Amino acid sequence: MTLVARYAPKLLHWWMIRKTSQSSSTDSSKPTYFTDKDLELLKNAPGFQFLTADKLKSRSVFNNLRSDFLVAFSKWDFDPLELSNPFPENDKRPVHIWHGCEDRFINLKLQRHVSERLPWIQYHEVHDGGHLLIYDTAVCEAILKSLLLGEDTPLYTPKFTS
Repeated sequence: MTLVARYAPKLLHWWMIRKTSQSSSTDSSKPTYFTDKDLELLKNAPGFQFLTADKLKSRSVFNNLRSDFLVAFSKWDFDPLELSNPFPENDKRPVHIWHGCEDRFINLKLQRHVSERLPWIQYHEVHDGGHLLIYDTAVCEAILKSLLLGEDTPLYTPKFTS
């Protein structure tokens, strides 16, 4: 698929429009990649726009998705697990990752693996959170308190099962 995305983007664009048009006629009321909680949070999030078949027809929307796909699935020039602390003078963990355990976009095991391998990352898990956990007022408040005041709640401490 990366070869098609890289060398035949027009073909991929045609195929995606065709696939989304077919699937949208059956059931587009509930996207499968968002959890029920994500969808509930979106009801109160003004301005959030779902990716629809009509939007995918736009060349700029398609090109953004295509470039994201290529970055995610292509070979990188470096190993992310060999990154060093970007703030070595800071004795605390300066980089925070907040991850919803129900996230259907980003793999939970992958996030856990990265945070275990890079000790300068402070990792937080939201057990009932999905991809859109930033729209959850309680989670957003906990993130701000953690980043600005250094207050970490045990509610979002990961429970690794190695």
